[in-house]
Amino acid sequence: MIETAPNPPNDWDLLQVASRDDCALSQLFERHRHFVYRLAWGLLQEDHAADDVVQDVFVKIRAGKLRAKPRAKFTTWLYQVAINTAREQSRKRRRFWGAAQAEDVLAETADGRTGPSELELRDDLRRSLAALPIRQREVVLLRFYEGFDTAETAEILGCRKGTVKAHLHRATLKLRETLKT
Repeated sequence: MIETAPNPPNDWDLLQVASRDDCALSQLFERHRHFVYRLAWGLLQEDHAADDVVQDVFVKIRAGKLRAKPRAKFTTWLYQVAINTAREQSRKRRRFWGAAQAEDVLAETADGRTGPSELELRDDLRRSLAALPIRQREVVLLRFYEGFDTAETAEILGCRKGTVKAHLHRATLKLRETLKT
C-alpha cells in the first residue's frame, strides 16, 4: 500500500495562524521571501532596503496587523503588502536623501557612452528604473519582471487597468529616452 503525504496547508490557512504559530510563519516566510525581496529590490534598488521590506512584511504578518482578503490569490495580497511596505521605505529614504537623487541617477544614465557591454546595459537599465517615479516603476516590475497581466497588476496596485496602461506607457517612453545610445 502506498502512503501519500498529507496536503501541505495552503497560504491562507497558514496566514490565519501565523500570528500564533511560529511554524506557520516560517512556512510562509520560506515560500514567499524571495518574491517579496525581488519586488522590494526592484522598487528600492538597494539590498539593505529590500531586506528591511522583507523583514517588515513578515513582522506585520506575525503581529497580525494585516487584513487578509481570502477571495483573492494569496500572492496578489502579499504583493500588495510588499508594495505598500516598499512605498513606506521609499518615503523614508526620500525624506532622508531628498528628491535630487532621482535626477542624479538620470544624469548618470545619460552620459553619452558608445558601445556599451551587456553588463553596462543592465546597469543602465537598473539606474533608469530607479529614476522612474515609484508608480511607474511598480507597474514595470509587476508587468515585465513578475509577469502579471494588466488586470492582476491593477488589482495588486489597487487601481484601474487604464491607470496601469498609462503608467506603463509613460515609463516605457522615459526608459526609451533615457536608454538611447
